Order: sequence, then C-alpha cells, then structure tokens
Amino acid sequence: MSAELQPETFRRALLRMKQGGCSVLVSCDDDLSTERASRRTLGSLPEYSRIVVTAEENDETLRDRLPRGVDAGSESVSVVNFRSILEEASTPQVGADDLSNTVCDAVDTFDASGSLGPGELRLSVDSMAELTETVGDDRTVDLLGGVTDSVVGVRGMAYYHVDADDAAFRDSLAASCDAQVDVRSEDDKIYQRWHLPEHGSTRWLHL
Repeated sequence: MSAELQPETFRRALLRMKQGGCSVLVSCDDDLSTERASRRTLGSLPEYSRIVVTAEENDETLRDRLPRGVDAGSESVSVVNFRSILEEASTPQVGADDLSNTVCDAVDTFDASGSLGPGELRLSVDSMAELTETVGDDRTVDLLGGVTDSVVGVRGMAYYHVDADDAAFRDSLAASCDAQVDVRSEDDKIYQRWHLPEHGSTRWLHL
C-alpha cells in the first residue's frame, strides 16, 4: 500500500509539474466524472490554450467537457478528431504518425510567438482505449511519448483519459506518465485521488 501523500507535499509536487510541464493519466468511472475531470484539467483561465483530442463528434458532449464559458470554436481551443484521422490513414502506423503530427502542429501554433507560460497549454486525450484498439499498444505508447514531449517542451500539461474498470490498460500506460489520478462519482459528487511516484497517494478529495 502506498504512503499517504501529505497536503503540503502534494501542493509542492503539483506546482513543480505545472512549472515544468507534465503528463497525467486520468481514470474515470463514468461520464459524469469524465466531464468534470475534463473541465477541471483543461482549466478555466482565459489565457489558457487547449487541445482536445477526441473521437466525439457530438457538439453537446464536447461542450460538456470544456470549461464553462469556453467554446469549441474559440481561438483558444483546437479540436482534433482522432477517429477521422485514423480512418483516413492507409495503415495504423501512418494513422499514428498523422495524429502525432497534427497534435504537435497544434502545440506549435499556440506557441508560435513563444508566449506560452507554465501550465498555459492544456492537452486532453479523452479516449485512450479506442486509440489503442486502432493503432495497437506499442504505437500508442510511442505516440503518447512524442505528444508528451511536444507539450512538455512548452511547459504544458497533458492529460490522458482511460476507463477506471480497465486496470490492465491503465497500468500499461502508467509508466509513460508523471502522475495518475483516479476520479469517481458518488451520490452526485465527484472525488479525486492522486498517485505520485516516489511520493505516495492522496486521500479521496472533492473535485
């Protein structure tokens, strides 16, 4: 059992990740927790730039995953539909490469003037399982590594979403990320628990 992560240690660790850039694996147990986690991790501050990598084409669902007051069509948001990219590719490898290039190009566009501050670029990939089913485990890990390098290169924060009930898949990606956070709903309330390597885990906290 991992040690309990004390509040001050947790706060300092999160600050370091925000200042230097990071990748976080997010596991959610239902749509409600996924929506709340997505809104919180993409951030509500107006100066943030957001890249949403999704298979979702429903505007209402996408709107529910963006912070309040942020529209998918705004200049601060880039929506990348990975399903359409992968369907148009001639092979899974080509699809993985095309997706990686598209996301990295979006990062470069937001940082064209070099003005992004620490934590101001937020990336959310909302369905790692579907991505892996299409391109395979190894290509997913490689893609995740390349995208994370691009995001962390501008001191951004990358969040990769997986289903909480898929423990084996979650564990296979854990080593590629700087931290993990479990998100669950209970009686219409949402809770989170963070796991930081070498530090331990928090208690369940309100999200």
